Amino acid sequence: MKANPCCSRNRYGRLQIGATLALWLAASTSCLSQLIPSPTPEFKRAQELSRTYCTPCHVYPEPDLHDVKTWRTHVVHLMCRNAGFDPKPNPSDKEAAADWWSVWEDYYFQAAPKEAIPQAPRASIQRELKLFSVEDPHYRQGLCYSTLLQIDPETRQIYVGNALTRSLDVLDQQGRGLASLKVDSTLVQLLRQPGGWLGVQIGMVVPDDRPLGRLTRFSRTGLPFARERDVLTNLVRPIDCAAGDLDGDGRSDLVVCSYGNRNGVSGQLAWYKNRGGTNYTEHVLMDRPGATRCALLDSNHDGRLDIIALIAQAKEGVFLFRNEGGDHFTEIPLITEPPAWGFVSLQIVDFNRDGHLDLLTANGDLGDFECPPKRYHGVRIYLNDGKFKFREVFFFPLNGAYKALAADFDQDGDLDIASISFFPDYERSPEESFVYLENRGNLQFEARTFPDCERGRWLTMDAGDLDADGDIDLALGAAFKTPFRAPDKLTARWEKEGPSLLILRNKGNSFARPEVLRR
Repeated sequence: MKANPCCSRNRYGRLQIGATLALWLAASTSCLSQLIPSPTPEFKRAQELSRTYCTPCHVYPEPDLHDVKTWRTHVVHLMCRNAGFDPKPNPSDKEAAADWWSVWEDYYFQAAPKEAIPQAPRASIQRELKLFSVEDPHYRQGLCYSTLLQIDPETRQIYVGNALTRSLDVLDQQGRGLASLKVDSTLVQLLRQPGGWLGVQIGMVVPDDRPLGRLTRFSRTGLPFARERDVLTNLVRPIDCAAGDLDGDGRSDLVVCSYGNRNGVSGQLAWYKNRGGTNYTEHVLMDRPGATRCALLDSNHDGRLDIIALIAQAKEGVFLFRNEGGDHFTEIPLITEPPAWGFVSLQIVDFNRDGHLDLLTANGDLGDFECPPKRYHGVRIYLNDGKFKFREVFFFPLNGAYKALAADFDQDGDLDIASISFFPDYERSPEESFVYLENRGNLQFEARTFPDCERGRWLTMDAGDLDADGDIDLALGAAFKTPFRAPDKLTARWEKEGPSLLILRNKGNSFARPEVLRR
């Protein structure tokens, strides 16, 4: 939502809230008052049943996560399918069906607010971005679904995985095309390895449980990439991969996030033990859908690489898989949230420079069904207490937040945040499409964007020094030929002139570099 003119900032960048906070509290109180219906026996019993049915699969979803229309129109049908209940009661199991439907009719449909609880007030996003100049290289204008966007700091080039052309494109630092390679399906990640590259191909972009995904090795001796061979095949919607020696045998193993489909048929998180050559043995770490991002690190300094993963279905949150040795891992939840949060992005970075790795997340996926904006969508920082326990210390409300990257963009010694939204509130706050959060110290941030930020629908983003001048540039990749709705005027504009790629060129001139641990 746009900030009320009554909001202002003091000289430290702290939000000063007057009438806006009062209005929001009044609206929230009005919504919350709807969550306390008459405590009838049926309501109490259905509330107890809801915990019986819901908590085995995920964090308990409070009724105020959605408005009543969303619960009735969408959520109940998804849950019926996932729980194996027919939307029409089964006569052969009348008692279970009656209990199941009581959870919805007597509790959730009664306790949910009639309208979605509004987002908390936030500072306005200023449409002024002096630090960056915006460049449109006119790359494949109108013909891009950018599922991969990567800045290579060694070659000063941009790599684009284009879902519409099924290609891996190489662009120079100005965004001009240099080479292109046809790939088998949709490329979503490119991982540099000794002697080559590992590409993650999702298979179908749309949710699909067929095992069409694969990991493919690519080589590169000139400008274009060349396909060598498949490393892993028959994967179900793999979207992220990490490589490292997990078992201490000197060979690089693989960790793969196979997201699966939302019905949870085949999604998993697994590591693949390198047996030498092209031989890998699968070890399933998590036999459920939603694995979205993964990284390797030694969390307890025992000399073994652990796995940290972002999960975006059912039990949403960040999980540590601690390496116990002997090919055994222990799952430890670090952050857990309800299943509606829609986690998308994770970066591991020492945000406060205390020597301990912190977490930067973005949650804003709205791909399941059309619904009002969610007040809990946004960008968050979780600080590490030194014992690998995390607490949330910063939240910037951002509808549809899809990625967040931390770097010292303005070179003042602290980390700023660049973020994009694929599902912004176009009607009330289109400037959410891209937000640059300038760190003013003490976890206070100024929110800025460039004047025409909604000229593209940004799905991907990367940061890196494109022009070797010592500061960090940004690249934004668009995907607007999608089934997800947007205002008709914007859709028409995207179809006519929407850029597939924008470069945000950093205009700083110092040669200080940030110390950022990137995934």
